[in-house]
Amino acid sequence: MKLALPRHLAASLGAAAVCASVIAGAPAAALAQDVAPTPEGTGLKNCAGTYQVLEASQAGTLSLPARAYTLATTVDLNCSEAARLLTEFQRNWGTKLPLTWRPVSGPVGFANSARQRFSVTRAPSASTSKLACPYLTLVQGARAGSVYVGAGRYRLSRSSTSLSCAAAARNFFALAYGTGDPDGTWRAQSVGTGAVQLISGSRSFTLRRGYSTTSGGGTYPARGEYRCRPFFTVGNNDPIGKKFTVKKGRYSITTFGSTDCAAAVKILPTLLGMRSGVLPSPWRLRSTTGSFVRSAAGSSGFRLSPYLSQ
Repeated sequence: MKLALPRHLAASLGAAAVCASVIAGAPAAALAQDVAPTPEGTGLKNCAGTYQVLEASQAGTLSLPARAYTLATTVDLNCSEAARLLTEFQRNWGTKLPLTWRPVSGPVGFANSARQRFSVTRAPSASTSKLACPYLTLVQGARAGSVYVGAGRYRLSRSSTSLSCAAAARNFFALAYGTGDPDGTWRAQSVGTGAVQLISGSRSFTLRRGYSTTSGGGTYPARGEYRCRPFFTVGNNDPIGKKFTVKKGRYSITTFGSTDCAAAVKILPTLLGMRSGVLPSPWRLRSTTGSFVRSAAGSSGFRLSPYLSQ
């Protein structure tokens, strides 16, 4: 749907799809850890969980297409902390990384002045089947409709290769974590202990819990964040104060807290017009993340990021 906005901002929004009937399921018991071999000669150890990028994004200068990734860290960096850092890097405005972190290669990843380091590599498939996807890790238990899905690592398999692994993960997290609209009308049903199937028309995919470990797992956008679709077009370079400019181009909007897409779209033309840098109350700008927040705590608002097509 086209939204006619003043002067320099236009948006196209996809309609939200609502999941249909669901059947409750139970989490599986904890199983043994299964981790890919440690990369040789790197001094890094693979994390157990998989990190799922749900929407194409950028961390510093590193482009991250939507798919599952495996993180590997030095011994002095916790895997869960590495996952948190990767999420923070993707939230940053521009390519500058926080503190002393910088991009590195061999393998591709990030390092800081304290010699802590972690790599980001494409996760392998959970099996040799063409219908299998990389493991999908839930750091926190969630509900897809009324089906409870416990924390852990899940084997994900599709009914057809017409549904990509990235799209399957995106639709699951859209239902479970509220990170965006599913790309169809999906319903969830329990198909055994620790297993759930999501169905939309002739398409379906199944998640079966294999391992209890979640260390190093995560998602972007994170739980509690919502990616508005598909993109918003800024027609002119718009400075807000002297140190922050939203340049002409396409942007994704991610909302969080009690702010929804409609509220973000309504206020954004006004905020982009504040060249003095003084925003209308209660809005505040956080230039490090390109976020507009409603209070000093910053728990509700939205952020802009350059739109990267899938």
